[in-house]
Amino acid sequence: MRRNEPYPFHVRLLVGLCLVGLGVAGAGCGTSTPERRPSGLLITLDTTIPEALGVYGGQGDLTPNLDRLAGEGIVFENARTSAPITLPAHASMLTGLYPVRHSVRRNGSMVLSGEASTLAEQAREAGFATAAVVSAVVLDPEYGLDQGFDLYLAPPLPERATEHLDASWTAADVVERALLWLESVPDERPFLLWVHFYDPHFPYEPPPAFLEHANGDPYLGEIAAMDAEIGRLLAGLEAADRLDDLWVVGVADHGEGLGRNGEDTHGYFVYDATLRVPFFVRPPAALAKGRAGERVEEPVSVVDVQPTLARALGLTQSRGALDVDGVDVLALADTAERGVYFESYFGVVAFHWSQLAGWATRDHKYVHSSQPELFDVRSPAGEGANTIDARPEAVEAARAAIAALAARPRLPVAGVDAEFRGVLGQIERLGYAGASSTELGLPEPLETSDLPSPHERVAAYAQFAQCQKLLAENGSRETVVDLLVEVLRENPMNHKAQFHLGHALMDLGRWAEAITAFLAVLPHPGGERIPAELNLAVCYYNAGQPEEALRRFESALADTIGPPGALETYIRLLEAGGRHDEAQRQRERLARERPMSPTLVGPGGN
Repeated sequence: MRRNEPYPFHVRLLVGLCLVGLGVAGAGCGTSTPERRPSGLLITLDTTIPEALGVYGGQGDLTPNLDRLAGEGIVFENARTSAPITLPAHASMLTGLYPVRHSVRRNGSMVLSGEASTLAEQAREAGFATAAVVSAVVLDPEYGLDQGFDLYLAPPLPERATEHLDASWTAADVVERALLWLESVPDERPFLLWVHFYDPHFPYEPPPAFLEHANGDPYLGEIAAMDAEIGRLLAGLEAADRLDDLWVVGVADHGEGLGRNGEDTHGYFVYDATLRVPFFVRPPAALAKGRAGERVEEPVSVVDVQPTLARALGLTQSRGALDVDGVDVLALADTAERGVYFESYFGVVAFHWSQLAGWATRDHKYVHSSQPELFDVRSPAGEGANTIDARPEAVEAARAAIAALAARPRLPVAGVDAEFRGVLGQIERLGYAGASSTELGLPEPLETSDLPSPHERVAAYAQFAQCQKLLAENGSRETVVDLLVEVLRENPMNHKAQFHLGHALMDLGRWAEAITAFLAVLPHPGGERIPAELNLAVCYYNAGQPEEALRRFESALADTIGPPGALETYIRLLEAGGRHDEAQRQRERLARERPMSPTLVGPGGN
């Protein structure tokens, strides 16, 4: 499917046919008409900080549509994500479980178990039409979030993935597809629709008019462009007479560092710059009960999305499902005792750092790592002062809460199929360092560690982030190599730096050095083995060692045909080496198995 092309008419027609004749089950908590239960709309805003929205004090005219929705509902001023990473955060929204319990800890390699009970599954069981339109490859249905959705639309990987937006849809793309699906839902049938907007993600490239409207701030320009498309979605709902009886939850999966606390993007640290998110609930007009404009200070989390919408829509949890960690935020008690969990295992997998796990209440925020921290979030110093020695009772309470959470039952750990692993190294080139690592042997949240704390590695992160930016923007590969060599001098165990170093050296045609870099990746456990060996095959071929190239292709493609171009290249090398029978077997295999994206860098150049 091409970028900016809505899903084909035949898909739209089939969706409509599938909906005809299905009954509506269950009884909701209220309706605007006797014939129809309220419907649900989940709007997830990727990489959106609260301060970008006017309702949270941002530039008032940038987000009129989100501000309108929030103003008609309840705004939560102290909301945090469960992990500042897209896939785990969305898994928490749909299951009501923290990452330590739903077991999806990273982008790109972990899959939500089929044993999960998702919001969409509960809605479908109750007779709702269900659809999701997600705008980034990291939410591909391969990762299990499609459970319960009649229709789950996600962008395909491009043939060559070099930056985030190549593997994403714009807000306009998402809204177009969502409106097409909504046309297929019978008027009397309730629905659950999830729309995910990726636009504010780096690199920020808003349309010129929105960049100007945001006074030249590209990040805010992306927010404004996204909001305008949300306005188009609301207009479509209103024209179809589906807006007044609609429950709307708007929430971000995580924030963005924007240089605060030394972090430009997100995922590496757990400062509030990336943990704090906008979160609002807008009830149907007939059920608002005077709560419009209410603002709540109690701590809430993205895990509260599932129980809040489930209760609002009158849904019941699937039999045998795990008890959720979240609560219905519309019935949240006024108490300072509630806390919320958060974590980031990004550094564990990517850089050989310690884990980050924590607990935040209205007053304090505890961060566990090899160097534990406690912040008084209400003081002027905030996260600028570690008060861990001064508040032992707060530390003890936080650690007890984390220990109790970690002791609760969990979903089984699940990884991507072998067939899909061939693309994971290319997903890394979108900027998701560590995407292809498996999650074997992750430390428990409160486990002690002698590895460096991520919060003590801000300078190393800055160098790595600069390399990612240069790679994404086709910048100087020589500079990338110099920076990564310096990073590896300090931390030779940083296999992600080795992986990116190999790519940069390949781009420079320095094949022998690239071979050394990729060989250094292989001893580390994780899904990088396949992309590393594929790249080694390319390097060996260009270095004049075709037999070793064939050996690497054979090893990498034993269980997967890899990305498009990989198996074809292997076949050409087999033919060139006179191995015609094996080449024919691989052709037959290629005809049988599903091709995958994106294209491998082939022998002879990029």
